[in-house]
Amino acid sequence: MLKNFNYKVLILLLLFTGCKKTAEDNKGASHSPHVDLNLPAVYFTDLAKVGTAQASPLIMSKLIEMVNATPKTAHIYLSIFGFDHPGLIDALNEASNRGVFLHLMIDSSIDDTKIQNVLTISRIRSFLKSGSEIAIVTNDVNASSINHNKFVLFSELNTTKGMLSKVIFQTSHNFTIEDSRKIQDALVLNSEGLYDSYLTYWKDVSAKSLFGMKDFYYGEYVGTADNITGYFYPKRRNGVSYGGDTVIEMLDNISELSTATIQVGMSDWVVSRINVANKLSELLDRGAKVEVVVKNKIDVEVQSVLKDMQRRGATIKIYDISRTNIHAKFLMINGKYKGEQCKIVATGSHNFTTNALRNNNETLLVLKNYDDIFNAYSAYYTAMKHLPGIN
Repeated sequence: MLKNFNYKVLILLLLFTGCKKTAEDNKGASHSPHVDLNLPAVYFTDLAKVGTAQASPLIMSKLIEMVNATPKTAHIYLSIFGFDHPGLIDALNEASNRGVFLHLMIDSSIDDTKIQNVLTISRIRSFLKSGSEIAIVTNDVNASSINHNKFVLFSELNTTKGMLSKVIFQTSHNFTIEDSRKIQDALVLNSEGLYDSYLTYWKDVSAKSLFGMKDFYYGEYVGTADNITGYFYPKRRNGVSYGGDTVIEMLDNISELSTATIQVGMSDWVVSRINVANKLSELLDRGAKVEVVVKNKIDVEVQSVLKDMQRRGATIKIYDISRTNIHAKFLMINGKYKGEQCKIVATGSHNFTTNALRNNNETLLVLKNYDDIFNAYSAYYTAMKHLPGIN
């Protein structure tokens, strides 16, 4: 037996060696960091920058943080129209390398996205692992129909408050640097029922990605517990157009118009949806306070209705697109809605176009009485109205 041998030193040496070995074994292994999320949350591009056509990376940076916080074996489901953002592509590559399953849906329906997305698709295919997939959408409803969606689903996320499951990221923002130069919004929600509806939608569009979108079966999520409604377009059933105009139906739900405020921030608005402008004009005449922020790219017939509304007391802001480009698509209602005093925010990828209603893959979310979300939109909208316009 060895005399005077310090067994405590031996134990410490063994512990140190074991710890060092473990650290060496784990060296190079990817671990997802934690993302700071206080849900539900809304993010906007910085008006001080986008008001002068400068890039504001706020929304894309948050999305990249969320991808980076997705743990091994979790699933990401993504659906996007335009996609060439290098930072997001890199983040997805890293996620794939650490064992995240990627399910990516990218549009290739028209010349614009065929050109813009081709390198992205090639790069993504180079790093997809077994269990992951990429769906290239060629929406065949008509010659101009597209997968216009802009959402990402996370089955799990490491957050500063712990692990979250079934998180939805819905935005107006294409996954490009160029889109960060525009007025944009993004909602992040944690809702099991809504997530499941989005996932069903993703799988349905994926199944029809190469052909068969004419037979898409329109669906809705109505969350009585979470006060969220999700509309999943195109509005088609049995091979033909189905149902009415969602926006008109929402506006028809407003009563006691003398106490109602309606605010619209809209990117694209075409003459075939001039019914929405005419409806706003009618509600103005019936006593509602109406405010609209658009850009001078919208159809001149719609601009004419809006300018006439302005002469009758509506607040109308029309941006010069060469200076300020609004790409958000939202509607706010503060007043009696379906007989109840409500604060409504409707947002997503849905422009006021016929394609958005009848032909494109689009999503529109409607949140009722989420005061913090409504107040954030209201403050942003107030700032939007103070940006220079042509009127």
